[in-house]
Amino acid sequence: MNLKPRFHLFTLILVLVSTVAGWWAVRALAEDIVEQWAMRYAEKQVLYDKSRTLQPILREVALSRQLANSQYLRDWARHPGNAEKTRHAIAEMESFRLNFHDQSYFVALLKNGHYYYNNAANEFGGKEFRYILDPKQEKDAWFYNLIGQGRDLHINVNPDLELGITKLWIDVLIRDGNEILGMAGTGLDLTGFIQNVVEEGVPGVTSLFVDHTGAIQIHRNESLIDFGSISKQPSNQRTIDLLFEQPDDRKAILAAMKALEDLKQTVVTEFVSVNGKRHLAGVTYLPEIGWYEITLMDLDVLLPFSQFTGILLVYAATLLGTFLLLNLFLHRQVLTPLSQLDNAMDRVEAGEDVTEHLGELGSGEIRRLMQRFLRMAHAILESRHNLEAKIQERTLALEHLTKTDPLTELLNRRGMTERIETELKRAQREASHIGLLWLDVDYFKQINDRYGHAIGDQALKLLADQIHETLRPYDVASRWGGDEFLILVQPADADTLSQIGTRLCQRIAENRQLVTSDGEIINLSASIGGHLSRDNEPLDSLLQHADQALYAAKAAGRNCFRSSEAIDS
Repeated sequence: MNLKPRFHLFTLILVLVSTVAGWWAVRALAEDIVEQWAMRYAEKQVLYDKSRTLQPILREVALSRQLANSQYLRDWARHPGNAEKTRHAIAEMESFRLNFHDQSYFVALLKNGHYYYNNAANEFGGKEFRYILDPKQEKDAWFYNLIGQGRDLHINVNPDLELGITKLWIDVLIRDGNEILGMAGTGLDLTGFIQNVVEEGVPGVTSLFVDHTGAIQIHRNESLIDFGSISKQPSNQRTIDLLFEQPDDRKAILAAMKALEDLKQTVVTEFVSVNGKRHLAGVTYLPEIGWYEITLMDLDVLLPFSQFTGILLVYAATLLGTFLLLNLFLHRQVLTPLSQLDNAMDRVEAGEDVTEHLGELGSGEIRRLMQRFLRMAHAILESRHNLEAKIQERTLALEHLTKTDPLTELLNRRGMTERIETELKRAQREASHIGLLWLDVDYFKQINDRYGHAIGDQALKLLADQIHETLRPYDVASRWGGDEFLILVQPADADTLSQIGTRLCQRIAENRQLVTSDGEIINLSASIGGHLSRDNEPLDSLLQHADQALYAAKAAGRNCFRSSEAIDS
C-alpha cells in the first residue's frame, strides 16, 4: 500500500474513533439520565398505585371483618340449625350487603358446609342459602384449604362455578376465640377492578399484583391471572415466570419480594427484560392484603433514547462532511475496485467463473492486483473442476466396489439387501409383490476339494453368467455368499417365480462349459428355493421362507426348484 492510501486510511480511523467516542459519551450520559429518572419515577408510581389499590380493598376488608365478627353470625355458626339464629344472621348479612361496594356478600359455615350468597340485584333474597360445600369436591377445595391455613384474611381471584361468577374475593375467618367457625366476606367485580385500578392508561406502564409464591392475582390481561391459586399445586400456578424470559430476571424479582417482606425496604427497582425490551420493574409489598405490586415501565416508551440523539447527530454530521471528502477519492480509486474484487472472490468460492473486465479496473498497483487475481482465479477454477471430476470418478468406483462381488461382478450381500429393501417399499406403495430365488450349487465343496479352488471360482463365474442370461432384464442377481446366489424377481407372481426357478435349474444342469485342464467335463446343478412376498412382509421373513424352500429342494434330491407355498400348504 502506498503512502497516500495509508494516510487516508489513518484519517478515516481517526474520524471513526472520534465518532464512536462521541456516541459512547452521549449514550452513557443518556443512559445515566434515563436510569436515575426512571428509578425515581418508578418509586413514586409504585407508591401511588399502592395507595390506589389499597383504598378500595381496605374498605371492603374492614367491612368483611365487621361481618365476620358479628355476634349474630358467631352464634349462628355454632348452631346453624337454629331457625331463630338463622333469621337474625341473614338479616345481619343483608344489612352489610348494602354497604359493600358490589352490594354482595358470602358466608360459609364450617359445621354444616352451607354456603350463603346474595348480590346487588337481591337476586337471591329469601333464598340466600345457595349450596353445600363438600371437602371431597375440587371446586370447594379453596374453602377447606383456607380453613386449614388458619389465616384470618385471604384475598384471591377465583371463579365460583356454582354461582357462575369470577371476582376478587375477600375472605375473612369467622372465629370464636381460637376456634374457626366459618368464613365471610365479599367480592369485587374483577373486570371493574382492573379497569379502575390496574388500567391507568399511562402508555408504557403495566401494573400487576402477585401473591407470596409469585402467582399472578391481578393483571390487565386476564389470561395471565392465576385463578384459584389457593387450591392449586405450585407447579400448576400461573406465575411471574410467564412475564420474564430470563431466569436472572425472575430471581431478581423474587429476591426483591423477599427483601420487601422483611420490611427492609419500601420499594425495590430492578432492570428486567420483557418481550425482548428493557423495562424497569418497581416492586412494593402490601402487607395489609399479603400481595406484592409490580409496576413494569417500558423505558423506550416513557423516555426514548431518540430524544438524546440530537447532539450526536450534529457531531456526526460534522465528521461525516470531512469523511465524505476523503472518501470521494478513495471510493473511485480503491474502494470500487476492491468491492469488485470481493465479489469476484465470492464467485470463486462458489465455484463460478469471473468476468474478464475485472482486469480493467483501477490503476497502478490496483490494476496489477486485479489482473493477477484474474489469472489465479482461472487456475483455481480449472483445478477445482479437475478435482471434482476425479472425486466423482473415484466415488462411483468405490460405490461399485462396496456393492459388487469382485469374482462374479454380481451384487454382493450389501448391495442386494439395499435393493430388496427399496423394492419392498415400492411394492407396499403399489400393492404388488416381489419374489426371491435362493440358489445353492450342489456338491460345491466336493468340486473345490477334487479340482481345486480355481475350478470352483470358474464354476461360480459360469453360474453367474447362466443366471444373468436366464433372468429378465429387470430382475436382479447377487452372490449372497460362498456358493449361494440370491435373485430378486420383480414384479412377480407365483407362476412367474416357479417358471424362472425351474428354467434356471434346467439351464444350469444342461450346461457343459466347465472343463478341467485334463478335458474332463464337470456337470453342475443347483438347488433353488423360491418365495413370493406377502403384504407388508419384512425382509427377515422373506429370507427365512426362501431359505426354507431351498432346504426343501435339497431334501427333494437337489437339482430342482421348490416354492415356499408348496411347503406351507
